[in-house]
Amino acid sequence: MIRRILDPTIHMKHPSNRREFIATIGSIGVTSLAGCSSIFGGDEESNPFISDNGSNSSDSNGTTNTLDAPGQSIDKFNDISSKWEIKYGKLTTTNQDAFQGDQSVVLKPKKNGKKTVAKISRTYYPEALDLSGHDLSLAVKVNKPDGIKVAAEIIAPAQSSMLTTTRHIPAELDGWVRFDLGYTGKRGEPVLDNVSEVNIQIGPTEKPFEVLIDDLRRVPSANTGKVMFQFDDGHVSVHETVYPLFKERDLSGSVAVIPSAVGGDDRITEQMMREMDQNGWDMIGHASELLPDHSPEEQKRILQQTKQYLDVKGFKDGAEHFVVPYHRMNDATLEHMDELFETSYLQGGSPNNANRPSNPAFISRVNGESIRGTRRIINMAAEFNQLAVVYFHEIGGDGLPVNALKKILDHVDDKEIDVVTPSQFVDSNGW
Repeated sequence: MIRRILDPTIHMKHPSNRREFIATIGSIGVTSLAGCSSIFGGDEESNPFISDNGSNSSDSNGTTNTLDAPGQSIDKFNDISSKWEIKYGKLTTTNQDAFQGDQSVVLKPKKNGKKTVAKISRTYYPEALDLSGHDLSLAVKVNKPDGIKVAAEIIAPAQSSMLTTTRHIPAELDGWVRFDLGYTGKRGEPVLDNVSEVNIQIGPTEKPFEVLIDDLRRVPSANTGKVMFQFDDGHVSVHETVYPLFKERDLSGSVAVIPSAVGGDDRITEQMMREMDQNGWDMIGHASELLPDHSPEEQKRILQQTKQYLDVKGFKDGAEHFVVPYHRMNDATLEHMDELFETSYLQGGSPNNANRPSNPAFISRVNGESIRGTRRIINMAAEFNQLAVVYFHEIGGDGLPVNALKKILDHVDDKEIDVVTPSQFVDSNGW
């Protein structure tokens, strides 16, 4: 059943209420108008969020990467010949552009029909890789960006018992970025303390590419899965239809607000926003501009204005979170997200670590318009204690039918999973 995180009588807008909320937690144990790096530290034994590597490196563009990442590095890709096998495409290494350590792996594709793909594999034998109670994260840099897809297979212990993951990378993003490898599919009954093989694949895509990978990490997972519901653009249906529906189920969500659209035709008003905010919803930042089309300075101005609007209007919790327009970002966008917000979200197609995503400025979400696909992602998040972020636009009218949203909520109700907003997610994990 749904584990309802927030008591509607608790309004998390002041420090005292935040402490009350955290105490409550402790007792509980795709194309559309709006599409929608920071790396944390930790020694896994004493603190699961302390890194085993605290140095920095710079990519070829001069961008400094902070390497304090959660969990434990299980492969720095310094010993390729004895560990990794090329299955498809071409594998080389470079010591000129490493995310950490001495070198990174460079993958180039081989033609596969009309598509291009590259795939590498590492076998764990005789000692298996133990991923019980852990997620994986990876650092990737796309030198020839084309909106590529990074996929992985976790064989545990045979092809008949495996997990798969897929993450989309925006076309304009060409610097290093770390992200979680959240599970998107399952075959059989994987035994995660007995992983015998990990495969990493780039593509398939229609064009040639060059992708660097580095620092595969094992990150402690949460004790319970989480799901987050986001409604983009502030359609009035989120107040008239979704808000009452969620209230009946004692649930809260978040609205991605474009400040210039508030009060416009078919959009929510500030009064509606305040009502929802006072009942546990987050009013989070959004914009209508394609950010990579603007200079870094203009991007920052747009983001600052959005945050300032929410802050001045009294939506201080929501002002700390942002949904990336059109799911498109470049290196400057990612840097600004990291600087200005606690979390930011974009289409990625996979779940995330549900304790603290490896890159809070690059949290993956999935389009909720497919009932079947949304159920599958929620199932994976519930079973493997990960965070699924599901987004919608208009509900009813020309948008997703109300009954479709009800079916998704009914499915969540049958799962042992927490329903959270962005501010609840941050507060509950003690960020």
